[in-house]
Amino acid sequence: MSAGASSVRMAAQENLDVAVQYTDWLRPGDVRSEDDIPPDAGAVIRRAVKKSAVYRDAEGRLHRRSAVCTHLGCIVHWNSTERSWDCPCHGSRFDRDGSVLNGPAITELGPVDEE
Repeated sequence: MSAGASSVRMAAQENLDVAVQYTDWLRPGDVRSEDDIPPDAGAVIRRAVKKSAVYRDAEGRLHRRSAVCTHLGCIVHWNSTERSWDCPCHGSRFDRDGSVLNGPAITELGPVDEE
């Protein structure tokens, strides 16, 4: 196999891997209720079609942000080791409060609509 064909195959596989991550939009949240989130931990909560990244600090206060990565719209996941919100699509990482730690995202996680 030529180097060009190998590069095309690798690019196709990477694009397929990213496409699979968009199925997170269809999955339920990590927990059913914010009450299920322990102190100093985060979880994605689903409300209808919207997903929120919810972090409970050590004092028990909840911090809610949109779970939609501001780079290309994948759903972030809680990284319990680093205590950050990580995007599985392109590697963006966000602090517990939703601010950008690492790109390619350059904008913090959006606010949660409290409708």
